Amino acid sequence: MAVELNADIVHDPSGEYTRWPSDHGHRPLDLTVTLSVCTDDRVLIHAYPSGRRAPRTRVHRAWLHTSASAIRAEADRLRQFWSENVVHHRPVDADGMPRGPYTFADACDLRPHRDTVDPLLEELAVQGKRVLDKLLAGAGNELEPFRAFLLGELGREGLRVSFDSELYLPWPMLAVRPDGAGGPPSFLGHRHQIEQTGAPYAPYQAPPATRSTPATSLNTDTSLDGVGRSDAVYDLLRVASDLTVRTTAEELFKSLRSPHFDEDLMYFWCHGMFVERGAHRTVGIRLSDGKLIDADAVHRYREECRDSPGAAFRPFVLLNACHAGEAAATAELEYLGNAFIENGADGVLGPQIEIPQVFAAEYAHAFIERYLYGDETAGEICHRLVRHFLDDLRNPLALAYSLHCGIDSRLETRPPTTRPLLATHQDGSARPAAAIPSQAIASPSIPPGPSASPTR
Repeated sequence: MAVELNADIVHDPSGEYTRWPSDHGHRPLDLTVTLSVCTDDRVLIHAYPSGRRAPRTRVHRAWLHTSASAIRAEADRLRQFWSENVVHHRPVDADGMPRGPYTFADACDLRPHRDTVDPLLEELAVQGKRVLDKLLAGAGNELEPFRAFLLGELGREGLRVSFDSELYLPWPMLAVRPDGAGGPPSFLGHRHQIEQTGAPYAPYQAPPATRSTPATSLNTDTSLDGVGRSDAVYDLLRVASDLTVRTTAEELFKSLRSPHFDEDLMYFWCHGMFVERGAHRTVGIRLSDGKLIDADAVHRYREECRDSPGAAFRPFVLLNACHAGEAAATAELEYLGNAFIENGADGVLGPQIEIPQVFAAEYAHAFIERYLYGDETAGEICHRLVRHFLDDLRNPLALAYSLHCGIDSRLETRPPTTRPLLATHQDGSARPAAAIPSQAIASPSIPPGPSASPTR
């Protein structure tokens, strides 16, 4: 006699074929470093090397002797040093009077200025090492072995490193002791692929749609049209992707209100500035209409549709605006990149300091060209560009760009394009299409200097 059997399905055998695996198939990180800030301003640091045993008694960890406030102050001093000595560097004569244009504002290729730039690179490394030394300073049976281990790891080359931290530091600009004369540059961003993490988990989203052409957007201040290679960036996006152009905050807010915001790449080419919030400050950006776009705005418009069926928001975000990669001064104020990450963005890339416009446009073109090709991750591209600009052109400014999450971000769709060259032009040169004297895309609170010429 036939009997109907009741069955409970406790495992979905097709689940692995209908959604992304939990690690998206990415290879493991080589090193994860976590810094946790406690209520008394003390910092606990852990280091987790992949695939290797920790010490017999516990994981690599130590209480730092330097407070969180002191570490933040050291990071701010390093950013200010770069701003004053790189972005606003201007040659002087024997009497100390300025002569000629701002070195870093006029060109990306600084090989003609090696006599000036090479000593500056050494000083930047010294200052970057000073911050790392300050971070790990102190004695004791706990801290000394930890410091030896971590500096030994960071002194290697070619690692994939994630700093999971409540302290948002300019990690690529920090440095370890060089390996003797003729050794590789000591900047962490030159030695390794680096990302900063620490944002809350983003909401789960369905896998991205499969399409032959990526969806991108250019969110821009039209006053920057024609600067350096900015027009070439626009042409690249227009030809190689389905491009949406926005020039006002209202256009961006309208898009953010849409539950299905399924862009692969969001590019911001605009001005960044500090926004005062009581005794503290955070960072915002402005498009052509001048209306503020900050973390609160991103949260406000995305939270309206976060629970909508089929909601999607997973772009990689390139914030090519001054200070856009810098975190807020306090934990109470959230910075713009973190807001994108919390709402689902795959990664955010932005500068820790103000950046000369010509370099910013050149960097964007080089990064976007490679990212749209889809052959490399964002971490690989950032690392490659640091080495290209520093080793080949003697320009350290690519180190100022920090990757927030996104070390494994890769464009899964491939547009019909050929393998890109490395930030060069048809004549094979590595110079920008036009060396236009320009002021930095600066915050109003940090003036570019009296003789830096505007571009428009």
